[in-house]
Amino acid sequence: MAVEIQSVLPEEAVEGTAHILRCLGHPLRLRILDILQQGRELTVTEVYEALGVEQAVASQHLTTMWDKGILQRRKEGVHVLYAIGDERALKVLDCVRHANC
Repeated sequence: MAVEIQSVLPEEAVEGTAHILRCLGHPLRLRILDILQQGRELTVTEVYEALGVEQAVASQHLTTMWDKGILQRRKEGVHVLYAIGDERALKVLDCVRHANC
C-alpha cells in the first residue's frame, strides 16, 4: 500500500525562495548583501572598494541582483545608490550567518 505524501509548502513560497537562492548562489553576491544589510544605500564605488574587487565586477553583480528584484536602486545626481529591495534575501543571509558552513 502506497503512502501519499504531500508538500505543505505553498507553491508561491517555494518558487519565490528558489528565485532568491538562485540569485544569491554566488559568494560575491552574498558579500554584497552582507554589506548592504547594514541599512544604508551604497554606490558602486563604495561596494567595490569595500569588497576589494574591480568596479566592473561589482557593477555586474549589482545589476544582476537588481534585475532579479533582490536590490533596489535610485539615481542621485551622477551616482546610483543600491539598497536591499527584497527583505526575504536577508533571511537567506541569516541562514548563512548561523549555519557555520
